[in-house]
Amino acid sequence: MFDCVRLSRASAARVKRCSPRPPGRREEGWIATSTESADGQLFVRQSTGLVREASTVDAIIYNAVFSAPVGATLAWGVFFALSAFPGADLVWATVISFGLNIPVLIMMALLASSMPRTGGDYVWVSRILTPPLATISNFGAALSAMIGATFWARYFPVFALGPVLVTLGVIFGNDTLQQWGTSFQTDKLWIFVGGFAMIVLMTAIHIAGVRTTFRWQNTFWIIASLGTFLAFIVLLIGSNADFTRNFNEVNAKFGGGDAQAVIAGAKAQGAHADVGNLNATLPTIFAIMVFMMWNWWSVYLAGELKSAGNRGRQLNIMFGALIWDVVFIVLGVLVLFKVTGYDFMAAVNTVTDPATGAIAGGAYKIPTGPWYHFIASLVYNAPIITILIVGSFLFWSLPAMVGNTFMPIRTVFAWAFDRLLPEKFSEVNERTHSPVPAILLVMGLVTLMLAWSVASTDFATWLALGVLAGVVCVVIVGVAAFVFPERRPDLYRASPANVSVAGIPVLKIVSVLSILVMLFLTWLTLAYPGLALAGNASNIWWVPAFIAMIVVVGLVVYYGARTIRRGQGIDLDLVYREIPPE
Repeated sequence: MFDCVRLSRASAARVKRCSPRPPGRREEGWIATSTESADGQLFVRQSTGLVREASTVDAIIYNAVFSAPVGATLAWGVFFALSAFPGADLVWATVISFGLNIPVLIMMALLASSMPRTGGDYVWVSRILTPPLATISNFGAALSAMIGATFWARYFPVFALGPVLVTLGVIFGNDTLQQWGTSFQTDKLWIFVGGFAMIVLMTAIHIAGVRTTFRWQNTFWIIASLGTFLAFIVLLIGSNADFTRNFNEVNAKFGGGDAQAVIAGAKAQGAHADVGNLNATLPTIFAIMVFMMWNWWSVYLAGELKSAGNRGRQLNIMFGALIWDVVFIVLGVLVLFKVTGYDFMAAVNTVTDPATGAIAGGAYKIPTGPWYHFIASLVYNAPIITILIVGSFLFWSLPAMVGNTFMPIRTVFAWAFDRLLPEKFSEVNERTHSPVPAILLVMGLVTLMLAWSVASTDFATWLALGVLAGVVCVVIVGVAAFVFPERRPDLYRASPANVSVAGIPVLKIVSVLSILVMLFLTWLTLAYPGLALAGNASNIWWVPAFIAMIVVVGLVVYYGARTIRRGQGIDLDLVYREIPPE
C-alpha cells in the first residue's frame, strides 16, 4: 500500500507520516513525500501554496517563446551569423540544432515526469546526487534566464519599439517619430526606460498569478505570430524586383545607395550559403542554440502544470515547442532569401566601420536596423501591411520574458521552501497563488542587470556566456540522470523514467548524449572567439572563470545556508532526503 522512498534509520525515525500511493498512479509519476518531523517541519509548510493551473498549450507556448520566439529570433538572432561567419548556412545549422536537442529533451521529460515539482533540476539533483550540486546547477540555469530576461527587456526598445516608430515616421513623413525611434535604438537612457517599462509590466503580470500570466503570454504570442505569418506570406508571394525597387526608393530618401551598392559596400558579391564550410557552419549552430536549446524549460513549470507527472505529456510539450521553432525558423529564412537574396542580407548585416556603426560601407542609410520584420515590410511598402508586420513585433518581448523570469522566481521560491533562503521568499499570495516576495527580488535583480547591460559594451558576450550557464545545469542534470537508477532505485522503478531499450535504461543513453552536446557547445566557444570571447582568443580564460563563478556561488549559497540553519537547530540534510510536497 505504501511505496515510500527509502530513508535512513535516523530520517525514518523523524518522519511522522508517509503519503500512500493512490491505486493506478504509477505512470503519473507518483512519489512519496513527507512534510513533518518529530521536532518540527522539514519544509517551510506542508504545501507550497502554488496551484496547478497551467495547461499543455500554455507549456508548449512557454517553451517555444522562451527557447526561440520565431519572429524575435529571426529579427536578430540568426542573422548575426551572416556577418560574423561568411557562408553560414542558417537552414542546415537549424536542422542540425534540432538533432542536438533531441537527447536533452528526452532526458528532461523523463526526469520532470518523475519528480514534477517546482524547482526542476534543483529538486532532481538534490535528491539524486547532493544538495551542493543542485544549487550549482540551479543557479546556472537561473543566471542564464536572468541574462535572457535582460536581453528581451532591451529587445523591446531596440528591436521592436524603435523600428516601429521609425517606420511610422517614414510612412507619415514625421521627423519626430523617426527621432524617437532612433533614440530608442541608440540612446542609453531611452533604451533603459523602454526596457524598464517592460520589466514593470512583467512584474505586475507575475503578481496577478499564473493564470493571468499565461493569458498575457498566449495573447501576445498569437498577435506576434499572426504578424510574423503575414511577413511570411508577403515574402512568399513577393518578388526580388518588388523588394529591390521599394528598398532603393526608401534608402535613397536618406542618402543611401541602391541594393547593389549595399552589396558592393559590404564586399558581399557572390556570398552564398555553404554548409561544407565548417568554420561558418559550426559557430552558426552555436548562434542558433543560444536561442533554441531551451525547449525543456517547462520543467520549471512542473509544480503548476496539470498532469505534470505524465511522461507522454512532458514529451509532447517539449517536442511540440522544438518542432514549432525549427519549422518556422527554417521557413522564415527560406522565404526571406527568396526575395532579398543571400548576398543582400549578408551585406545589410555587416558593420564595416565599428567606430561609426556604418553598414555596408555607409550605403545603408535607413535610420533603423535591417531587422527581419522591416525588410519584409519593404516587399510591397504598403502602409497598412507595414504597420501590421512591424507593429506585431512589439508583442514578442513579453512572451519571451515570461519564461526567463518565471524560472528564477521559482528558483528563489524553491530555495526558500527548502530553507536555503529566508522563509519570506516562500510566501504566496492567497488570492493569486503568486510568490510575491520572490517576484520582487528577481525583477529587481533583472532591473540592475538591465542598467548594467545598457552601460556596458560587453553584454553581447554575456549573452553568449549565458549559454555556458545552461551548459553547467545540463551537465550536472546529465550526471544525475545517469546514476538515477542506482542512487534512488525505489523511486526510479516507480517512476515514468523507468524505460529501457535493449535492457539499457533510456536515461543512461540520453544523459551521456546530452553531456556530449554540452561539451560540444563549450568547445565551440573556445574554438571560435567571435562567439563568446569578444573576438579575442586571449580571452579564453573567461570560459573557465565564468563556470567557476557559478560553482562558487552555488556552493556559498548551500554551505552558507547550512551553517546558518544549523545554528538555528535546523538540519538541512533531512530536507533533502524527501521530495517536497505539492
